[in-house]
Amino acid sequence: MPFTISPGVVTKEIDLTAVVPEISMTEGAIAGPFKWGPAVDRTTVSNESEMADRFGKPNAATYKTWFTAASYLAYSGNLKVVRAIHTTSNNAAMTTALQVNNDEAYENTYDPDMGGSQITTAGAFIAKYPGDLGNSLRVSICGASRANTNDDGTLNSNTDVAPTCTSAVYTFANTTLLGVGTTFSNDVAVGDVLVINDKVISVTTVTSNTVLVALSAESTIANTGTYTRRARSAFGQPAGDMVGTVACSANGTTLTGSNTNFAVQYTVGDIIKLVGTTEERKVSSITNSTVMIVSTPFANSAAANTHSRRWEYADAFDSEPVTSAHVKRNSGNYDEVHVVVVDEDGDITGANNTVLETYTGSVAGGAKGEDGQSIYYKDLVNRGSKYLRWMDHHADGDADTLLDSGTTAWGGVATGTFNGKGIIISGSLTGGTAGTTPTAGNIQVAMDEFKNAEEVDVTLLMTGDADAATAIHAINNIAEYRKDCVAFISPTQANVVDNSGSEVDDIVSFRNSMPSSSYAVLDSGWKYMYDKYNDVYRYIPLNGDIAGCCAFTDASRDPFWSPAGIDRGNIRNAIKLPFNPNKTQRDALYKVGVNPVTAMPGSGILLFGDKTLLAKPSAFDRINVRRLFIMLEKSIANMAKSFLFEFNDAFTRARFTATVEPFLRGIQGRQGLQDFAVVCDDSNNPPDVVDRNEFRGDVYVKPSRSINFIQLQFVAVRSGVEFSEIIG
Repeated sequence: MPFTISPGVVTKEIDLTAVVPEISMTEGAIAGPFKWGPAVDRTTVSNESEMADRFGKPNAATYKTWFTAASYLAYSGNLKVVRAIHTTSNNAAMTTALQVNNDEAYENTYDPDMGGSQITTAGAFIAKYPGDLGNSLRVSICGASRANTNDDGTLNSNTDVAPTCTSAVYTFANTTLLGVGTTFSNDVAVGDVLVINDKVISVTTVTSNTVLVALSAESTIANTGTYTRRARSAFGQPAGDMVGTVACSANGTTLTGSNTNFAVQYTVGDIIKLVGTTEERKVSSITNSTVMIVSTPFANSAAANTHSRRWEYADAFDSEPVTSAHVKRNSGNYDEVHVVVVDEDGDITGANNTVLETYTGSVAGGAKGEDGQSIYYKDLVNRGSKYLRWMDHHADGDADTLLDSGTTAWGGVATGTFNGKGIIISGSLTGGTAGTTPTAGNIQVAMDEFKNAEEVDVTLLMTGDADAATAIHAINNIAEYRKDCVAFISPTQANVVDNSGSEVDDIVSFRNSMPSSSYAVLDSGWKYMYDKYNDVYRYIPLNGDIAGCCAFTDASRDPFWSPAGIDRGNIRNAIKLPFNPNKTQRDALYKVGVNPVTAMPGSGILLFGDKTLLAKPSAFDRINVRRLFIMLEKSIANMAKSFLFEFNDAFTRARFTATVEPFLRGIQGRQGLQDFAVVCDDSNNPPDVVDRNEFRGDVYVKPSRSINFIQLQFVAVRSGVEFSEIIG
């Protein structure tokens, strides 16, 4: 405390306004097989639509987990999902498939910027997650070419460029052009259109600085004059930049060229338009320089038409890729690329060849946009794509087949020249597989993502279609380990579906295989519901619904209210129960801690029990009591962290008591407690406790109990008898 030399006033503040904030008790969690999405990693979803988007729609291998999760989301908007996969599952790739489960696995293993090691075997891109859904993906990249640009970096497609040479002497005969003082290797690329004395040729091979091979309608060209190279772009070329003419027949898919150069001027997937017609067609195959096949027939015949081409995804962008502002400022050029991600097979969207994502980025490492964010194409894809991960610069990225000789390879510094030759990089992803159905061990590994209470907040753990071993794992290794969540379990499908007459015995046998635990809840079965994604009906375990009833109770009342009964235990989206226990069967199940789910006329399908799997008689054999104590313990424990490193003295103890008691009075006022007491004084903090740097606060509570049994007695009395005479 500071002191003044002369008289004065010094102020300081002491905050005694601490409260106990109530923690959320509606933190759902589930682990199991899904078709798509991050594997062995936690992802939060808030509704069924979001889950379908993140993890794919349900199929024959995933629907039980999927609809267990969807059932919970019908009651609550907070669910953590972990996808379980088998070791045989792979991500689809442009070259060789491999398994990359999630962001952490990618960064640690394959991302050189995050400590991983770049590999080349997978190709330029892989599907973001394992599974056969990735096989529906196609990637196409259009890079900037050596086309002329204006001062602002935009393309000037109508201007020819005259490459430098020391002598304008040429000989063209028998398809070979000989130059003197030329630098063909730097200035000319396969597919370029050159103009010599108004004669047009199309380059097929660049042999050296002074020799190239080309196609032309001209047999010879005089050995005089200069040459120019017409602007060339992978994005598209007007008819003036294409050589020869094209003919087709009506209702035909074969295009026949005259003096054309199809093999080097077109790429499969390009759009060809015959000038003078309105018809456009996609190129499906290229036979040679004069024969090409398109995807659908031309309606009308054409003879000797000139032709134009454009990249098949050009319409997805406003302009061609040229030079980014960042690279232009650093005196580099031609770094931009357009990247398109396509649902080629329609497995994602339901429509073939749907464009999923588009990116305009830079192949210059470290390139940034005007907002300071990276526009390096690797970073753009990895940061924004729901479907792809970058793995390597394209196989041609460092080779002369894609780049001009002497230019900067992709990933180089922004000062480089990235002059591409106008080649479209396009390919389908293949090799993705769901692999073998995840084993119980795989699901348990995924479930362990919820084990650490300091990393993830979980209160309602659903087990889906779990076998006994997985259910026991959920109880012993998650719920009992954490001591702050409840595991919800259903018997196996074989116990209750098509098992007429043996349901009770088999459910009881299943329950007897479970440990005694107040942190576990077992229901009596499964429900029959409609799967709108596949237009079929499914049997689904009920544990997602029972956890959902708890979530609904939290929203409508409090966690310490029972989730069972007509008001809070109504099961949603159920057509029927394969096993609807009668009173005698419910008695047998309830006796061993199984909570019956039953259909009641006029009331719907109801959860009709609120027991935990605690075998001994105790207040904790009820769901509401267990969840009351979880709420009290977590709330008060979180608050108590603020007392760490304070002095263990009477003032601190009084502060603790004054903080906890109002919280408990609030719970009591909402019918959660009958009574309580807080002890935090010298009696439980004697000197030896203080000397061990410990602090003790004892909280005693009498929990409220739910009604499980109602007895009604009706008494008939004689007329003339006053009720006061017999009531008493």
